[in-house]
Amino acid sequence: MIRLMSHSSVSGVFGSLNIPHEALDAYRAGKAATNEQKYSEAAELYSQALSFDELPPIFRARTLEQRGVCTWLVGQYELAEQDFRRALEISDDKGLSARLRARLGDVADSQGQYEPAYDYYTEALRMGMACGDLIAIGRAHRGMGVVNRRRGNAEQALSHLTQALAAFRQAGDALEQARVLLSIGRTRHARGEYQQAISAHAEALNIYEALHDRWRTILALNDIGECYQALYDMDNALRYHERALSLAEQYVEGANIIKPDIQRNFGVNLIELGRTEEGIAYLEEALGAAREMGNREQEALILYHLTRAYLRQGDQGGAGKYVSDLSNVADLLDADRFRALAAFVRGELLFAQGNRLAAIAELHVAMLDAQTSVDRGMLWKLHATMSHVVDDPAIASVHMHIAADFIQQTAEPLQDPRLKASFINAAPVTAVLVAAGIDPEKLLRE
Repeated sequence: MIRLMSHSSVSGVFGSLNIPHEALDAYRAGKAATNEQKYSEAAELYSQALSFDELPPIFRARTLEQRGVCTWLVGQYELAEQDFRRALEISDDKGLSARLRARLGDVADSQGQYEPAYDYYTEALRMGMACGDLIAIGRAHRGMGVVNRRRGNAEQALSHLTQALAAFRQAGDALEQARVLLSIGRTRHARGEYQQAISAHAEALNIYEALHDRWRTILALNDIGECYQALYDMDNALRYHERALSLAEQYVEGANIIKPDIQRNFGVNLIELGRTEEGIAYLEEALGAAREMGNREQEALILYHLTRAYLRQGDQGGAGKYVSDLSNVADLLDADRFRALAAFVRGELLFAQGNRLAAIAELHVAMLDAQTSVDRGMLWKLHATMSHVVDDPAIASVHMHIAADFIQQTAEPLQDPRLKASFINAAPVTAVLVAAGIDPEKLLRE
């Protein structure tokens, strides 16, 4: 039988241990600074607590973990990994050891190292189940869900995330619940299920704001804006991204991790509004920051949008430079989702260069990779593009009708009439529907 426990009970034993008062005071001050998202200050306080000799192993291990979390949140991944590993070496607490493996998984995942991350989460789950640690179980499931989403396995991702949410609800941990809800929203987004994505993100946002967690509030605002962006509601997208960027610029610590993704979205918004040069400037700034951080996933997404922006301008040279970089990063990430993005823009570039057969081959590769994750948002665009690339009218018609089917699957669940109209009336969407013989106005009335 699994014995259930929460991580708060571990720190509760500190009062009965022989810990110098100064070390305990520094630890508590570090926790307070962490709660205020002052991560560098918190890391310094944890270092003070660790400076004492003859500390009990559980206290030293917990303090190393907390310092590692602070350095991880500001993107100092190497330092974070060192602290988690040192804590793991000295920990004699099974629950803490399980949670530390999940932390190491988070560090690996942040750097696009999905295979080792998944291995850490799998071991964390095994150990957490063995000792009944709900937080370890929840974090392991959440991590496995995130890695599955990044790889394009949305069904497996949702299965793990649902189990993570159940564990955190049982443990009564609101912050961890919000983290899972954010991951569920991103997974729904990746499937083109934008209404469900917005709902999950909004629930996460409510929790973050109630907890005064500014760092993660920014993440939720950015993700909600990205959902509106995918539905061509650029006014709402800009509103959320402007708020996210403003908060990120006010909140300096940790913003170097958050800002590239917001800048990417800001750039995409501006390009969709016809302000291409401004949009490209935001994307290029975001690219430099993502590369500096070593965040391959952000780098891949930015490269994808830069390539499409240059193709939109008819600049094949600019597009070619970025599509080559994207292909390299996609190979490093080794995930269907990013292979699909790379193949898609390679196909578009080849078609623009007049190489129809090679373009068709690349678009087929993109379709196969995108099909794994059932990414409706990408699939309708892929099939619409293919309908213009193939030279057989009958095959072109088939692709156009498939694109229209994916559009209808995206539109039908939308509950907000204004949002539904924004999507259906967007020029690229209307063009596909009309070409497939579907009346957009009729779809709006359904």
